[in-house]
Amino acid sequence: MISRRNFFSIVTLMLVLLFLVMATNDLKDRWNDYAVNTYTETAEKYPSKVRFPWSSGTEKAEEDAVAEEGNSSFSRGTVVLIGDSESIYGKTVGEWAAYSRRKMIEHPSLKSYVEAEDPEGGPGMLVIDSGCIDWNREEEVQFLRQCVEQGTNLVFCTLPDVSVIKDSRQVRDLLGIREVRQEEAAAAGLHLYSGFLLGGERVYLPEERTAEGEEEEAVFPGEVNGAGKPVFPWYLLTSGTKVYMKGIPEEESVDTEEYPVLIWRKSFGTAYVFAVNGGYMKGVEGIGILSAMSAEMHPYEIYPVINAQNMILVGYPSLADENRAEMDRLYGKSLKDLYQESIWTNVRMVMDRYQYKATCMVTPQYDYSDQALPEGEQIEYYLKIFNEASAEVGLSGRSVSDTPIERKLEEDGEFIREAVETYQFSSFYAGKLSEDEIEKALKTDLLSSVMTVVKEYEDGDSGIVEALSESVIAQTAFDIGFDYTYRGDFLARCLETALGYLSISYDMERVAYPKGEEDTWEKLSVDFGTTVDTFGRLFQEFDRTTVSESDFRIWRFLTLRYRDSRKGDTIEVQVTGEEAEKYFILRTHNETVSQMEGGSWKRLEEGAYLIRADEKEILITLEPAGGLYLQ
Repeated sequence: MISRRNFFSIVTLMLVLLFLVMATNDLKDRWNDYAVNTYTETAEKYPSKVRFPWSSGTEKAEEDAVAEEGNSSFSRGTVVLIGDSESIYGKTVGEWAAYSRRKMIEHPSLKSYVEAEDPEGGPGMLVIDSGCIDWNREEEVQFLRQCVEQGTNLVFCTLPDVSVIKDSRQVRDLLGIREVRQEEAAAAGLHLYSGFLLGGERVYLPEERTAEGEEEEAVFPGEVNGAGKPVFPWYLLTSGTKVYMKGIPEEESVDTEEYPVLIWRKSFGTAYVFAVNGGYMKGVEGIGILSAMSAEMHPYEIYPVINAQNMILVGYPSLADENRAEMDRLYGKSLKDLYQESIWTNVRMVMDRYQYKATCMVTPQYDYSDQALPEGEQIEYYLKIFNEASAEVGLSGRSVSDTPIERKLEEDGEFIREAVETYQFSSFYAGKLSEDEIEKALKTDLLSSVMTVVKEYEDGDSGIVEALSESVIAQTAFDIGFDYTYRGDFLARCLETALGYLSISYDMERVAYPKGEEDTWEKLSVDFGTTVDTFGRLFQEFDRTTVSESDFRIWRFLTLRYRDSRKGDTIEVQVTGEEAEKYFILRTHNETVSQMEGGSWKRLEEGAYLIRADEKEILITLEPAGGLYLQ
């Protein structure tokens, strides 16, 4: 039996605890300034009237930069493209040259390059589209051989026709090919060796599904046949070559040394010939491959990167009770309850486990042709919980109806002004909207504060980040969040190698308007966790950011100019640009970073380091890693 004193003590304690809980929640709610987007308040940090002379492609812009700073903004030498700068390969080379601060000179043919005057004494690299070489002219092949013997590195984005390689010993010697085993071969998989692209060794080989006993569907990078298998000529190499990627033959009896080669190099004294077989140089992949090749050409390589990893939930949340019949059939609950009770719980768990920061591109409604209108209390609820989780709220420009973007934004604007009048968006998900549609969207009152436009990647694109205006950046997201493929994995490694950047988008519209059982959250949540786990562990040394946080880093990346030199065991880097930390990747051979002044460093993997520069001059000291390195 409880005494009166004990009963009174218990009741008092319970009341105190109740008061503390209620008071804590009340204070938490009062301090949650959810109606203010902190990213728009820091917009004044942006540089005004920023020019990017290294990417403008005009002589006048380059002259202005030289006059302003007393030196060229192209700090990494000259790259000569033998090919068309408007072709898919030419655009890839142009973007890579701009990102790495190299000057690119275009020649439509080797003949025009030979005939041109060269006051600079020759480039450090010739990047070649084989279709622009007259392989029937022996003097052109001899000239290429002479270039590499004199110290100019050659990169073949494409190879000559297999018949040319079979018939010409000179061409085979230049490329390091001993024999053409098959003119066309289909492979079971691919083998990417470590030390080339960031991310280490990777074997892309479909595994058997234990439940169904069927071969797992695999989407490979590069050229594939009708069955989705990698396809390419089967070449065997001579001595003096180094292989970076091979195909895995379907014939299990083939020795590893005889596997078909896809990316390799041939040594010629102080220079190399790099060759790519199988269409891997198109778009984003080519930018990463060129970065990796450049690192192989030099004793060390240091180049600027963005250092940002974004997780973007497109169309999440929706604020209207849509597609109710389908939601009841699949989940027995409304879309509102599914988003709040299930999806946000999963997202928050992933954020906490992998230290990701979510950017939620809200859509007031998916379908603007139905009668389901967004609810004002819903956006208040999400702004509060997103603010507590340090997640960013942007606006999605997509819809499932044919509503024009102007009308969609007009309706969205009316809803936002009524629900949370003071809120301003700093990011906008444009997806695959045209340039004209994006320009019109940014002129609306609703998007007047937007600093970041996110575009969806389309096959063959090579541009990843760009300035749309003096205050608006466009960056690219990759829709690989719910569909992990070998091609997506390879693309991510190329992106990280070139830019230290990866924005993965997750199309939440698939949950609200599923096209099949594969679009249920039960299935997609597994894919969600797989992708985050794969890339989260693979590139965990790079920073997790929201879209607007990465936007600031992109500005610094775009405005940065630098020069580097080495004396003894010390690399000196002089940096100009916006006053804030800047990031580089340093690639070395048989050397490790021992100390640094003016910044800090992280080891990404063997021979690769993420460098943070906090001052205008940084000094990096290297020391031997031990053992003998044969490059």
